[in-house]
Amino acid sequence: AVVSTAHVESVEHLHHLELILRSVFNMILPVLEGCVELVKVSQYMSPITQTVFQLFCCISDSVILHIDKQQTHQLYDICYKLLKCYSENSHRPGILTVEVGVEDAKYDHMLLCLELLSHLCSKDFLNFDMPDEYDDSTSRIVLIGLDILVPHIDINLLKFPKLSNEFFKLITFICEVYPEKVATLPDNVVDQILNMLQVGLNNYNDDITFFIFNAISALSVYSASSQPFQRKLGQLIKHTLKLISQQELSAELYDPASDMVFSFICKCQEEYVNVVNEIVSEQTDATVRECLRTAFSALIPNSMNITRRDKSQFSKIFENFAINVYGVCR
Repeated sequence: AVVSTAHVESVEHLHHLELILRSVFNMILPVLEGCVELVKVSQYMSPITQTVFQLFCCISDSVILHIDKQQTHQLYDICYKLLKCYSENSHRPGILTVEVGVEDAKYDHMLLCLELLSHLCSKDFLNFDMPDEYDDSTSRIVLIGLDILVPHIDINLLKFPKLSNEFFKLITFICEVYPEKVATLPDNVVDQILNMLQVGLNNYNDDITFFIFNAISALSVYSASSQPFQRKLGQLIKHTLKLISQQELSAELYDPASDMVFSFICKCQEEYVNVVNEIVSEQTDATVRECLRTAFSALIPNSMNITRRDKSQFSKIFENFAINVYGVCR
Protein backbone atom coordinates (compact mmCIF):
# COMPACT_ATOMS: atom_id res chain seq x y z
CA ALA A 1 0.00 0.00 0.00
CA VAL A 2 2.87 2.37 0.82
CA VAL A 3 4.49 1.77 -2.57
CA SER A 4 1.28 1.95 -4.60
CA THR A 5 0.22 5.29 -3.09
CA ALA A 6 3.65 6.92 -3.14
CA HIS A 7 4.38 9.66 -5.68
CA VAL A 8 8.13 9.79 -6.25
CA GLU A 9 8.86 13.14 -7.86
CA SER A 10 12.47 13.63 -6.74
CA VAL A 11 15.45 11.90 -5.19
CA GLU A 12 14.39 13.32 -1.85
CA HIS A 13 10.97 11.70 -2.18
CA LEU A 14 12.59 8.38 -3.10
CA HIS A 15 14.87 8.55 -0.08
CA HIS A 16 11.88 9.27 2.16
CA LEU A 17 9.99 6.31 0.66
CA GLU A 18 12.96 4.02 1.29
CA LEU A 19 13.17 5.08 4.94
CA ILE A 20 9.46 4.31 5.37
CA LEU A 21 9.73 0.92 3.64
CA ARG A 22 12.76 -0.07 5.70
CA SER A 23 10.83 0.70 8.87
CA VAL A 24 7.80 -1.21 7.59
CA PHE A 25 10.00 -4.18 6.68
CA ASN A 26 11.44 -4.32 10.19
CA MET A 27 7.89 -4.43 11.56
CA ILE A 28 6.66 -7.19 9.26
CA LEU A 29 9.76 -9.42 9.42
CA PRO A 30 8.49 -11.21 12.59
CA VAL A 31 5.17 -11.73 10.79
CA LEU A 32 6.97 -13.37 7.85
CA GLU A 33 8.86 -15.63 10.24
CA GLY A 34 5.56 -16.60 11.85
CA CYS A 35 4.13 -17.39 8.40
CA VAL A 36 6.90 -19.91 7.77
CA GLU A 37 6.03 -21.62 11.04
CA LEU A 38 2.39 -21.65 9.91
CA VAL A 39 3.32 -23.38 6.65
CA LYS A 40 5.28 -25.99 8.62
CA VAL A 41 2.13 -27.17 10.37
CA SER A 42 -0.14 -26.84 7.32
CA GLN A 43 -0.97 -29.46 4.72
CA TYR A 44 1.10 -29.46 1.52
CA MET A 45 -1.68 -28.09 -0.69
CA SER A 46 -3.37 -26.03 1.99
CA PRO A 47 -4.98 -22.69 1.01
CA ILE A 48 -2.98 -21.25 3.92
CA THR A 49 0.24 -22.11 2.10
CA GLN A 50 -0.98 -20.37 -1.03
CA THR A 51 -1.97 -17.26 0.95
CA VAL A 52 1.48 -17.14 2.58
CA PHE A 53 3.19 -17.32 -0.81
CA GLN A 54 0.95 -14.53 -2.10
CA LEU A 55 1.99 -12.41 0.89
CA PHE A 56 5.69 -13.12 0.31
CA CYS A 57 5.37 -12.27 -3.40
CA CYS A 58 3.61 -9.01 -2.64
CA ILE A 59 6.14 -7.94 -0.02
CA SER A 60 9.23 -8.94 -1.98
CA ASP A 61 7.97 -7.14 -5.08
CA SER A 62 7.28 -3.98 -3.07
CA VAL A 63 10.42 -3.70 -0.94
CA ILE A 64 13.26 -5.52 -2.72
CA LEU A 65 14.64 -2.40 -4.42
CA HIS A 66 14.31 -0.16 -1.38
CA ILE A 67 15.60 -2.09 1.63
CA ASP A 68 19.26 -2.04 2.66
CA LYS A 69 21.81 -4.85 2.30
CA GLN A 70 21.23 -6.36 5.75
CA GLN A 71 17.47 -6.38 5.27
CA THR A 72 17.90 -7.90 1.80
CA HIS A 73 19.82 -10.78 3.35
CA GLN A 74 17.07 -11.18 5.95
CA LEU A 75 14.47 -11.33 3.18
CA TYR A 76 16.53 -13.90 1.25
CA ASP A 77 16.92 -15.99 4.38
CA ILE A 78 13.21 -16.03 5.21
CA CYS A 79 12.31 -16.82 1.57
CA TYR A 80 14.77 -19.71 1.60
CA LYS A 81 13.17 -21.07 4.78
CA LEU A 82 9.72 -20.82 3.18
CA LEU A 83 10.77 -22.67 0.00
CA LYS A 84 12.61 -25.33 1.98
CA CYS A 85 9.64 -25.82 4.27
CA TYR A 86 7.30 -26.12 1.28
CA SER A 87 9.55 -28.75 -0.30
CA GLU A 88 9.82 -30.74 2.92
CA ASN A 89 6.04 -30.71 3.31
CA SER A 90 5.69 -32.36 -0.10
CA HIS A 91 7.58 -35.40 1.20
CA ARG A 92 5.62 -35.79 4.42
CA PRO A 93 3.88 -39.16 4.83
CA GLY A 94 0.21 -39.21 4.00
CA ILE A 95 0.24 -36.59 1.24
CA LEU A 96 -2.57 -37.45 -1.18
CA THR A 97 -1.22 -36.52 -4.60
CA VAL A 98 -4.34 -37.81 -6.37
CA GLU A 99 -6.75 -35.67 -4.42
CA VAL A 100 -9.22 -33.68 -6.53
CA GLY A 101 -7.84 -30.22 -7.23
CA VAL A 102 -4.29 -31.05 -6.18
CA GLU A 103 -2.90 -30.49 -9.69
CA ASP A 104 -4.52 -27.05 -9.84
CA ALA A 105 -3.22 -26.20 -6.36
CA LYS A 106 0.28 -27.36 -7.32
CA TYR A 107 0.11 -25.15 -10.40
CA ASP A 108 -0.86 -22.14 -8.27
CA HIS A 109 1.91 -22.84 -5.77
CA MET A 110 4.62 -23.35 -8.38
CA LEU A 111 3.60 -20.17 -10.19
CA LEU A 112 3.84 -18.21 -6.94
CA CYS A 113 7.23 -19.79 -6.15
CA LEU A 114 8.56 -18.75 -9.57
CA GLU A 115 7.16 -15.25 -9.16
CA LEU A 116 8.84 -14.99 -5.76
CA LEU A 117 12.23 -15.96 -7.22
CA SER A 118 11.70 -13.52 -10.10
CA HIS A 119 11.06 -10.69 -7.63
CA LEU A 120 14.25 -11.58 -5.76
CA CYS A 121 16.17 -11.58 -9.07
CA SER A 122 15.10 -8.00 -9.73
CA LYS A 123 17.51 -6.81 -7.01
CA ASP A 124 20.39 -7.52 -9.40
CA PHE A 125 18.53 -6.76 -12.61
CA LEU A 126 17.15 -3.33 -11.68
CA ASN A 127 19.50 -2.08 -8.96
CA PHE A 128 22.12 0.04 -10.73
CA ASP A 129 23.68 1.29 -7.51
CA MET A 130 25.77 -1.83 -6.94
CA PRO A 131 28.77 -1.81 -4.56
CA ASP A 132 32.31 -2.12 -5.90
CA GLU A 133 32.57 -5.62 -4.47
CA TYR A 134 29.77 -7.60 -6.07
CA ASP A 135 27.51 -9.37 -3.60
CA ASP A 136 26.42 -12.74 -5.01
CA SER A 137 23.76 -13.40 -2.37
CA THR A 138 21.00 -12.92 -4.95
CA SER A 139 22.41 -15.65 -7.18
CA ARG A 140 22.75 -17.97 -4.20
CA ILE A 141 19.14 -17.63 -3.04
CA VAL A 142 17.74 -17.89 -6.57
CA LEU A 143 19.82 -20.97 -7.41
CA ILE A 144 19.03 -22.57 -4.06
CA GLY A 145 15.37 -21.83 -4.70
CA LEU A 146 15.64 -23.34 -8.16
CA ASP A 147 17.34 -26.40 -6.71
CA ILE A 148 14.37 -26.80 -4.36
CA LEU A 149 11.66 -26.19 -6.97
CA VAL A 150 12.90 -27.97 -10.10
CA PRO A 151 12.14 -31.48 -8.78
CA HIS A 152 8.52 -30.38 -8.28
CA ILE A 153 8.04 -29.02 -11.81
CA ASP A 154 7.11 -31.73 -14.27
CA ILE A 155 6.11 -31.83 -17.94
CA ASN A 156 2.40 -31.71 -17.10
CA LEU A 157 2.80 -28.46 -15.16
CA LEU A 158 4.77 -26.92 -18.02
CA LYS A 159 1.73 -27.42 -20.26
CA PHE A 160 0.20 -24.40 -18.51
CA PRO A 161 1.23 -21.41 -20.68
CA LYS A 162 1.63 -18.89 -17.86
CA LEU A 163 3.72 -21.23 -15.71
CA SER A 164 5.92 -22.37 -18.59
CA ASN A 165 6.49 -18.75 -19.59
CA GLU A 166 7.52 -17.79 -16.04
CA PHE A 167 9.72 -20.86 -15.68
CA PHE A 168 11.65 -20.47 -18.93
CA LYS A 169 11.94 -16.71 -18.44
CA LEU A 170 13.48 -17.28 -15.01
CA ILE A 171 15.80 -20.00 -16.32
CA THR A 172 16.96 -17.69 -19.12
CA PHE A 173 17.61 -14.86 -16.66
CA ILE A 174 19.67 -17.12 -14.43
CA CYS A 175 21.65 -18.51 -17.37
CA GLU A 176 22.36 -15.02 -18.71
CA VAL A 177 23.26 -13.35 -15.42
CA TYR A 178 24.77 -16.24 -13.43
CA PRO A 179 26.00 -18.80 -16.01
CA GLU A 180 29.03 -19.72 -13.91
CA LYS A 181 26.72 -20.53 -10.99
CA VAL A 182 24.46 -22.91 -12.92
CA ALA A 183 27.18 -25.56 -13.16
CA THR A 184 27.53 -25.50 -9.36
CA LEU A 185 24.03 -26.92 -8.97
CA PRO A 186 23.78 -30.65 -8.24
CA ASP A 187 24.22 -32.79 -11.38
CA ASN A 188 20.65 -34.04 -11.24
CA VAL A 189 19.29 -30.47 -11.17
CA VAL A 190 21.57 -29.37 -14.05
CA ASP A 191 20.46 -32.42 -16.04
CA GLN A 192 16.80 -31.68 -15.32
CA ILE A 193 17.17 -28.03 -16.35
CA LEU A 194 18.87 -28.98 -19.63
CA ASN A 195 16.22 -31.65 -20.22
CA MET A 196 13.45 -29.10 -19.65
CA LEU A 197 15.12 -26.73 -22.11
CA GLN A 198 15.05 -29.56 -24.62
CA VAL A 199 11.41 -30.31 -23.87
CA GLY A 200 10.64 -26.61 -24.25
CA LEU A 201 12.08 -26.62 -27.76
CA ASN A 202 9.74 -29.45 -28.74
CA ASN A 203 6.45 -28.40 -27.25
CA TYR A 204 6.04 -24.66 -26.85
CA ASN A 205 5.64 -21.44 -28.80
CA ASP A 206 8.18 -19.07 -30.33
CA ASP A 207 8.35 -16.94 -27.17
CA ILE A 208 9.54 -19.95 -25.15
CA THR A 209 11.95 -20.95 -27.93
CA PHE A 210 13.34 -17.40 -27.92
CA PHE A 211 14.04 -17.66 -24.17
CA ILE A 212 15.66 -21.08 -24.59
CA PHE A 213 17.96 -20.00 -27.44
CA ASN A 214 19.18 -17.09 -25.30
CA ALA A 215 19.74 -19.39 -22.32
CA ILE A 216 21.79 -21.86 -24.39
CA SER A 217 23.80 -19.00 -25.88
CA ALA A 218 24.74 -17.71 -22.42
CA LEU A 219 25.63 -21.18 -21.17
CA SER A 220 27.79 -21.77 -24.25
CA VAL A 221 29.97 -18.77 -23.45
CA TYR A 222 30.53 -20.03 -19.91
CA SER A 223 30.97 -23.71 -20.78
CA ALA A 224 34.40 -23.10 -22.35
CA SER A 225 35.82 -23.41 -18.83
CA SER A 226 34.13 -26.73 -18.06
CA GLN A 227 34.64 -29.79 -20.26
CA PRO A 228 31.96 -31.94 -18.56
CA PHE A 229 29.44 -29.12 -18.88
CA GLN A 230 30.38 -28.71 -22.56
CA ARG A 231 29.51 -32.34 -23.22
CA LYS A 232 26.12 -31.98 -21.54
CA LEU A 233 25.40 -28.78 -23.42
CA GLY A 234 26.60 -30.41 -26.65
CA GLN A 235 23.74 -32.89 -26.50
CA LEU A 236 21.25 -30.03 -26.17
CA ILE A 237 22.90 -28.23 -29.12
CA LYS A 238 22.70 -31.47 -31.12
CA HIS A 239 18.98 -31.69 -30.47
CA THR A 240 18.56 -28.01 -31.40
CA LEU A 241 20.50 -28.31 -34.66
CA LYS A 242 18.46 -31.36 -35.64
CA LEU A 243 15.26 -29.39 -35.01
CA ILE A 244 16.54 -26.50 -37.13
CA SER A 245 17.27 -28.93 -39.95
CA GLN A 246 13.83 -30.53 -39.71
CA GLN A 247 11.52 -27.55 -39.30
CA GLU A 248 11.45 -24.03 -40.67
CA LEU A 249 12.42 -21.26 -38.26
CA SER A 250 10.13 -18.27 -37.91
CA ALA A 251 11.69 -14.92 -38.82
CA GLU A 252 11.95 -13.70 -35.21
CA LEU A 253 13.99 -16.75 -34.19
CA TYR A 254 16.81 -16.40 -36.72
CA ASP A 255 18.82 -13.90 -34.66
CA PRO A 256 18.69 -15.74 -31.29
CA ALA A 257 19.33 -19.08 -33.05
CA SER A 258 22.29 -17.58 -34.88
CA ASP A 259 23.74 -16.12 -31.65
CA MET A 260 23.30 -19.46 -29.92
CA VAL A 261 25.10 -21.50 -32.59
CA PHE A 262 27.82 -18.84 -33.02
CA SER A 263 28.54 -18.76 -29.27
CA PHE A 264 28.73 -22.54 -29.07
CA ILE A 265 31.07 -22.84 -32.06
CA CYS A 266 33.39 -20.09 -30.79
CA LYS A 267 33.64 -21.40 -27.25
CA CYS A 268 33.23 -25.15 -27.80
CA GLN A 269 34.61 -25.83 -31.27
CA GLU A 270 35.82 -29.35 -30.49
CA GLU A 271 32.46 -30.30 -29.03
CA TYR A 272 30.72 -28.73 -32.04
CA VAL A 273 32.71 -30.99 -34.36
CA ASN A 274 31.70 -34.01 -32.25
CA VAL A 275 28.05 -32.98 -32.39
CA VAL A 276 28.17 -32.51 -36.16
CA ASN A 277 29.81 -35.92 -36.64
CA GLU A 278 27.04 -37.53 -34.57
CA ILE A 279 24.28 -35.79 -36.56
CA VAL A 280 25.85 -36.69 -39.91
CA SER A 281 26.51 -40.32 -38.95
CA GLU A 282 22.83 -40.81 -38.11
CA GLN A 283 21.84 -40.14 -41.74
CA THR A 284 21.38 -43.22 -43.91
CA ASP A 285 21.47 -41.39 -47.24
CA ALA A 286 25.05 -40.72 -48.42
CA THR A 287 24.03 -37.62 -50.37
CA VAL A 288 22.29 -36.11 -47.34
CA ARG A 289 25.30 -36.93 -45.15
CA GLU A 290 27.65 -35.08 -47.48
CA CYS A 291 25.33 -32.09 -47.82
CA LEU A 292 24.98 -31.79 -44.06
CA ARG A 293 28.71 -32.14 -43.45
CA THR A 294 29.42 -29.37 -45.98
CA ALA A 295 26.71 -27.11 -44.51
CA PHE A 296 27.87 -27.58 -40.90
CA SER A 297 31.53 -27.06 -41.85
CA ALA A 298 30.66 -23.82 -43.61
CA LEU A 299 29.30 -22.48 -40.31
CA ILE A 300 32.74 -22.45 -38.64
CA PRO A 301 33.76 -18.77 -38.76
CA ASN A 302 37.22 -17.45 -39.57
CA SER A 303 37.21 -15.39 -36.38
CA MET A 304 36.34 -16.96 -33.03
CA ASN A 305 35.82 -13.61 -31.31
CA ILE A 306 32.28 -12.94 -30.10
CA THR A 307 31.97 -9.36 -31.35
CA ARG A 308 28.97 -7.55 -32.79
CA ARG A 309 30.59 -7.42 -36.22
CA ASP A 310 31.44 -11.13 -36.23
CA LYS A 311 27.93 -11.98 -35.02
CA SER A 312 26.41 -9.92 -37.81
CA GLN A 313 28.52 -11.64 -40.46
CA PHE A 314 27.72 -15.06 -39.03
CA SER A 315 24.00 -14.27 -38.97
CA LYS A 316 23.90 -14.03 -42.77
CA ILE A 317 25.76 -17.35 -43.12
CA PHE A 318 23.46 -19.00 -40.58
CA GLU A 319 20.29 -17.88 -42.35
CA ASN A 320 21.48 -19.53 -45.57
CA PHE A 321 22.47 -22.62 -43.58
CA ALA A 322 19.04 -22.94 -41.94
CA ILE A 323 17.25 -22.62 -45.26
CA ASN A 324 19.57 -25.08 -47.03
CA VAL A 325 19.58 -27.84 -44.40
CA TYR A 326 15.82 -27.59 -44.02
CA GLY A 327 15.52 -28.18 -47.76
CA VAL A 328 17.88 -31.17 -47.59
CA CYS A 329 16.32 -32.87 -44.56
CA ARG A 330 12.67 -32.07 -45.25
